[in-house]
Amino acid sequence: MRKRKELKAAGNRLVDDVTALNRSLMNRLSLHPSIEATWFFNGSVFALTKNQERIKFDIYDDINNVISDHRTNRRQ
Repeated sequence: MRKRKELKAAGNRLVDDVTALNRSLMNRLSLHPSIEATWFFNGSVFALTKNQERIKFDIYDDINNVISDHRTNRRQ
């Protein structure tokens, strides 16, 4: 990864290998009414809520609980 720029200049591409479970999570997140965008970064799934909150999700998380926990913990 340190030589990513050199590899790209040489015509090679590096992409993340997203597992089926993470793809499934991203699909569930994209269908959720409170979620605006989802992405995969460094082996983790993140989402941006309509309130512009960036939240990290795990495969078996309940989306509503994670969002409400994030909002509760953020205010403390």
